[in-house]
Amino acid sequence: MIRVLLEPGSAAVGRRVGLLEGEAHYLRVRRARDGDPVELRDGKGLSGLGQLILAGKIWSVEVTAADRAARPAELTLAVGSGDRDRFAWVVEKATELGVTSVIPLESARTAGVASRLRTQHVGRLQRHALEAVKQSGTAWATTVEEPLPLADLVARAPTGQGWVADAGGAPPPAVVGVASLTVVIGPEGGLTARELQLVHDAGYAPVCLGPHTLRFETAAIAAAAAATAARLRGSHG
Repeated sequence: MIRVLLEPGSAAVGRRVGLLEGEAHYLRVRRARDGDPVELRDGKGLSGLGQLILAGKIWSVEVTAADRAARPAELTLAVGSGDRDRFAWVVEKATELGVTSVIPLESARTAGVASRLRTQHVGRLQRHALEAVKQSGTAWATTVEEPLPLADLVARAPTGQGWVADAGGAPPPAVVGVASLTVVIGPEGGLTARELQLVHDAGYAPVCLGPHTLRFETAAIAAAAAATAARLRGSHG
């Protein structure tokens, strides 16, 4: 069944609502027709059903079911703000894995990256998260925050658990609970020795994500997958 995106908070059973901008093109590509059943998502917890309505060239949907999924346990990736296109891939995959927030980190080795993610790119990345909602069926889109200096992140020590990707660390825990978890991933070239020490001192436990050097986007998704799997094990006792 086709999934379509609505404005957050607009869905109510029996209500006819418009679709999010850009969805009309998607429906044309999918050769959707008036009356087709669809799944509904808004990236803010909606898991609903509806029926498409085509009036002239304008698409809308009549909502037939509108359930709300609880927000998942907090899982934040704080990732060195490298190349913005590769960062978009991180956001997409993070949404599929249930990451609640992504923070682009500014550090010593991100300043010289000409194509790095900047504040003006955050809106486009948030749209990537919504597209991942549509593809994967999850009810919640990852929130993409504005770039944050590493010093500001460590100044607000982690709420709950904190990990930092570090080749000298232990493997990630096999089981974790539902307490919030923040994972720090350095940029291309890694965190400097001083930065890594600052993160350690702020309470982030070093974890090793593999035997080889990883690109920042690979490390971010490896960490998200490890955390998600560990939580699943914890939820199954």
